[in-house]
Amino acid sequence: MKLIEEVARHFHDNSLGTLSTDLFYGHLPDVEADTSILVRDTGGMEPDKDLLDIKYPTFQVFIRAKTYGAGKDILDSVRSLLHGVISETLIPDGIHYRRIHALAEGGHIGKNEAGYHEFSINFEAEIVE
Repeated sequence: MKLIEEVARHFHDNSLGTLSTDLFYGHLPDVEADTSILVRDTGGMEPDKDLLDIKYPTFQVFIRAKTYGAGKDILDSVRSLLHGVISETLIPDGIHYRRIHALAEGGHIGKNEAGYHEFSINFEAEIVE
């Protein structure tokens, strides 16, 4: 299972959204929801030349919300769920994460053409393969 799928499932399990309704991974389709959450890959950090079995993937959580307050609440919940994960899995039989941390606080990035507020936060994970 992909990291981004696991993160989306973790959000679903913690009532941040419903998969394929207002919670997605990889691509955000046009949906008629007051709020939408997307988890997408953003590459990763440079691998350690001495520790080739450790990977440092990065990912972004993108939030689109009808109101600023709703989007900010989701952003805060996302940060609380992921920032500071140490030595655990997010879903049963999933990837074991040595750690996950936010690369920045995340925040409001403006409104889209339909007037929805957009938020973004980026994370780095550390995984031993």
